[in-house]
Amino acid sequence: ASLFGGTIAQSVVEEKQTRVVELLISAIPVRALLAGKVLGNTLLAMGQILVLAAIAIVGLTVTGQSEILQGLGGPIAWFAVFFFFGFILLASLFAAAAAMVSRQEDIGSTTTPITMLVMAPYFLVIFFNDNPVVLGIMSYVPFSAPVGMPMRLFLGEAQWWEPLLSLVILLVTCVAAIWVGAKIYENSLLRMGAR
Repeated sequence: ASLFGGTIAQSVVEEKQTRVVELLISAIPVRALLAGKVLGNTLLAMGQILVLAAIAIVGLTVTGQSEILQGLGGPIAWFAVFFFFGFILLASLFAAAAAMVSRQEDIGSTTTPITMLVMAPYFLVIFFNDNPVVLGIMSYVPFSAPVGMPMRLFLGEAQWWEPLLSLVILLVTCVAAIWVGAKIYENSLLRMGAR
């Protein structure tokens, strides 16, 4: 998520810095440009996740660890679903944050909070993997749900309805983030100078 989010941010600023964006938006609407960036990078990120899942499945099969593979099947599938929508949420925020700056050197100042939203769940899982309260909260917070809910499913701590509720919360947040991200992107794309 961080890798592809950074790619989106860099491409937005590069287009803005070289003024290519002015040509692009004369041919297509700004929202279509944003949608193309988000969807294209989402497909690439999902492809990477699916390749990693396939490697994990093949590795566990070859090494004869079918018990672990059976336990990971559902959580891996749920992770892919959560990652898909979570990445769309993050990608729209990365594009909006990058549209607020005019130089490559300034990308870090606007994307750092989003990068923290990506990294925090992984550290929380590492430090609190044996704490059901923290994992339970992470399961319903949209930015940490792609990590928290599959972890709870793997540990057998989640009820059958919990991933569905968490996914609904993530979808609602995703729609809101796309709307806010599109507004920021639209209003900031042609502005140069200070953010």
